[in-house]
Amino acid sequence: MRRKEIRRAIKYPVLVFFIRLFILVFRFVPRTILLSVSTALGSLAFRLVGKERQKTINNLTKIYGNEKSAEQLKEMARMVFVNQALNFADYVHTLHYTTRSQFSALIDVVGEEHLNEAYNKGKGVICLMSHVGSWEFSAIMPPVLGYETTAISRAMPNERIEKLIVSYRQKRGMKNISRGNAYSALIDALKKGECLIIMIDQDTQTKGVFVDFFGMPAYTPVGAARLAIDSGAPVLPMYMKRKSGNRHQFTILPALELIQTGNMDSDLHENTRRYTETIEAIVKEVPEQWVWMHQRWKTTPEDVELYLQKKREQKN
Repeated sequence: MRRKEIRRAIKYPVLVFFIRLFILVFRFVPRTILLSVSTALGSLAFRLVGKERQKTINNLTKIYGNEKSAEQLKEMARMVFVNQALNFADYVHTLHYTTRSQFSALIDVVGEEHLNEAYNKGKGVICLMSHVGSWEFSAIMPPVLGYETTAISRAMPNERIEKLIVSYRQKRGMKNISRGNAYSALIDALKKGECLIIMIDQDTQTKGVFVDFFGMPAYTPVGAARLAIDSGAPVLPMYMKRKSGNRHQFTILPALELIQTGNMDSDLHENTRRYTETIEAIVKEVPEQWVWMHQRWKTTPEDVELYLQKKREQKN
């Protein structure tokens, strides 16, 4: 055990050093070269990572199989990998950017008036985001634009790497809350009038409900709906997409209507359904820019029932 601790004590400081060195090198390489290399690397990854490639093709086939050929689906899947590589390159290349003027060199903002109007109401703003385009860019845009912002994220396994990642977010004005028993902290952030970054477009182990996503039941977190109901904060969908010429566009949509009938279970389900419907429309706009390698429909109603049954048995 002692030997393992020693290896870990050496491994992570060295890893962090090389991550910092990698970031520094990325900073001084021209963006055009980085994007050209990243395009090639994304295509290479598509060929080499067989399991993830097949997941991507399978998911795209579920949705677009009736309207696209096998070759078209394969090309869509390849572009999913390419876009992930391009987004990673852009994000690392701009880690030293902290201001609106710096980001304006590659990101156009559309619909900021919706965020400004909601923010000025003082109830906080739930920024409903998704894994479309460069979601790391999406998450940092509200603080970069000048709005007090908090985000919830899963803690990294190693404390040193966690601190490194959080430090880059903090340089852009982002406050970070780790997942866990964080609900009261999230409500406090909204009560202070802050923006709160939240994503609900992945299959997670948090409390959720089944709502349609591309015509199939997908287990979806109810956190955004619950926060909206408990705080009264408006929910504004926001997303980043890559445009031709490798510019990005950050779009902020108007606030979604909050459904409150007094029946909490029904309201959580209906609001989550509407949020997911909006996210689906965004994904349809730029399908090659969503993370189709994610197993979005993995959890089934039978899985949830089995889990609840085990919990009931543990209580007895």
